[in-house]
Amino acid sequence: MVIDLSELLSLKDKVKTVEIPLEMENFSTKLGSYKVTDKKPMVFKFTGLGNKKVNMEAEFSVTLLMPCDRCLEDVKQEISVSTSKEINLGDTDVTQRDVLDEMTYLEGMSFDAEKFAYGEILMNLPMKILCSEDCKGICNRCGTNLNHGDCGCDTTEIDPRMAKAMEVFKSFKEV
Repeated sequence: MVIDLSELLSLKDKVKTVEIPLEMENFSTKLGSYKVTDKKPMVFKFTGLGNKKVNMEAEFSVTLLMPCDRCLEDVKQEISVSTSKEINLGDTDVTQRDVLDEMTYLEGMSFDAEKFAYGEILMNLPMKILCSEDCKGICNRCGTNLNHGDCGCDTTEIDPRMAKAMEVFKSFKEV
């Protein structure tokens, strides 16, 4: 949904509060696509600061279904966003805007709430997702989820410095 901010430009301390339902059903990145299982409406509060500047406060939360980084089981990950930003609508030149905070959600006097939500969710994604702190992961030989039980694979690690010696012992075993 696009919100028109033109009415806040000239009036200082004018407040506009908007509640918008989040429309996205999936959250897609280069890493994958995650299903949105739960979402709370986005609440925006825009305050005119004068001189073509607007203060924006936003709050919303979404729950994404994401795979555990160790065992690949689906995990519900809640992402809550509460932010405040000052938007300078007088900067018509894109090069004048902060390079780190690319305001793709702002076009002229129009504020795109979905693009803003996408960027904020992306910035708040956790670095590592675990189903539990003591997740055992998957077996690197057969792929069994070790949280459900032992797979029986030989998991002894051979010291690479002794690998040639082990080959010699194995060759005598075959005779």
